[in-house]
Amino acid sequence: MNKIHLIQNNGFHWFKNDTISVKGCFFDDKNNFYEKSDLLDYFKSVKTKADLIDKITEANGIFTVIIKIKDIIMIASDTSRIFPLFYSFQKNSLFISDDIVFLKTNLKISVINKQSETEFNSAAHTIGNKTLLKNIYQTQSNEFLIFQNNKLINQQFFFSYSTNKLNPAPYESLKSQAIQVFEETFKRLIISLQNRPVILPLSGGYDSRLIALMLKKHNYTNVICFTFGKKNNFETENSKKTAETLNFKWLFIEYSKELINNYIETESFKEYVHFAGKYSSMPFLQEYFAVKYLKDNNLIAENSVFIPGHSGDLLGGSQLIKVVSENLKPSGISNLIVKKKFFYNSISDSEKPEIKKAVKNSLLSFSPDYQKDIPYSVFEDYDIKEKLTKFIFNSTSVFNFFGFEQRFPYWDKKMLCFFKNVPFEYKKMKLLYDDVLKNHFFKSFNLNFEKEIQSSLFSVSVQKIKNRIKPILPFVFRKQFLIKNDWKNYEAITNQMLFSMKKNNLPVDSKIKKYNEIIIRWYLLFVKGLIK
Repeated sequence: MNKIHLIQNNGFHWFKNDTISVKGCFFDDKNNFYEKSDLLDYFKSVKTKADLIDKITEANGIFTVIIKIKDIIMIASDTSRIFPLFYSFQKNSLFISDDIVFLKTNLKISVINKQSETEFNSAAHTIGNKTLLKNIYQTQSNEFLIFQNNKLINQQFFFSYSTNKLNPAPYESLKSQAIQVFEETFKRLIISLQNRPVILPLSGGYDSRLIALMLKKHNYTNVICFTFGKKNNFETENSKKTAETLNFKWLFIEYSKELINNYIETESFKEYVHFAGKYSSMPFLQEYFAVKYLKDNNLIAENSVFIPGHSGDLLGGSQLIKVVSENLKPSGISNLIVKKKFFYNSISDSEKPEIKKAVKNSLLSFSPDYQKDIPYSVFEDYDIKEKLTKFIFNSTSVFNFFGFEQRFPYWDKKMLCFFKNVPFEYKKMKLLYDDVLKNHFFKSFNLNFEKEIQSSLFSVSVQKIKNRIKPILPFVFRKQFLIKNDWKNYEAITNQMLFSMKKNNLPVDSKIKKYNEIIIRWYLLFVKGLIK
């Protein structure tokens, strides 16, 4: 006996027939676009595992699909895993849902997985297919699962960002290839929008700026840009300049006391926390207030599509040198992951072995032969399948929560395949990526600004020194530094969480090092039912 419950139709809707359930939108290898009921036609020929692999490997976009044939169920999700599924086994039955709260309630599962809690407390998400709930599991980025007679018989990954083969072309040729990849990717984006209104979260950085530029270049005019946070924050000047230069409407949403006051007591926020947290990821608050404001004040159309700039900088190589070196050895990958990706709350000596074991298990599940690939690319692949999907991409569930679709142009599969094979020397500090953006695209539209917020080798060196010094500084100085860089007004937002913990007579650590630590702790207490 198996039961499939698909109830989340915010933004993207499920389309179903007798054997297939699917949501999302994507292109095939011939650049045919599929959305809505067309998705069913795309998958209708799938009868076997090989058929499924062919189809999901070819699909270029965002999707989750379930195919049921007799006693076999096959499920798969794209790189972003923006539509995760959750599953559990109970009394010889398989239960699958897109809503983990539904499974928790109906299967009466409330026990917290202690290992998952330890991972979550330090990384802001659970590792692998685990959730915070014992015996409820989640689908992963680029994963397909096959169940037969209510048992999991096959679990594999069909795309990897790790590689053992680099593009041998000289730099100028790589640059030309990159320009072509960007052009083709954004042409696909324009087609996928189907002339609907675009809402662009426009920061002061490069990624969202390029999206705005490419929309303008391709004569897409139905665009609203918005920026949010404190007044006169460092993002505002360049984002406003970008919108004005391109003649796009620009809105600024101030994260004032009036906007965020008492948000934590509202039913809407509590619903959002469950929707975004999914017992597996820290619920992001960054854009919650802005999107809610835009919708509540009827500033955007109901059929609008949001296009966040996640996460072109990683593809460009932002972590190379800053986080991971070219000299990384296969034997050091798991240690570096634990050091660099588990930092929100310290890990005790007794907890480290289990976390390292979980990381190694994930690496092996992604690719049993990962040690044959270039180590820094393995690190990036892990980061994409874990932090990027469960933390960064999951943050965009705020758009779905309020009923809107989203697109991820930087995660076009053709772009992924190009950048993963760019040599280290051209990826480090985003050398090729920034060169293409600044000297080809931005220059032609007069979008290079005097004050930029991009990292340099010097700024990275300075930041590393600061990172060594900060932990030994008195708390009062660390707090001043935190507040100084708090352009999103997270102090005011998280102070309400601290008050909520005190109100419920729960212990509060007054020496928080990062605002996300507060959100993590509050969320763990919330899912345990200790926050009323």
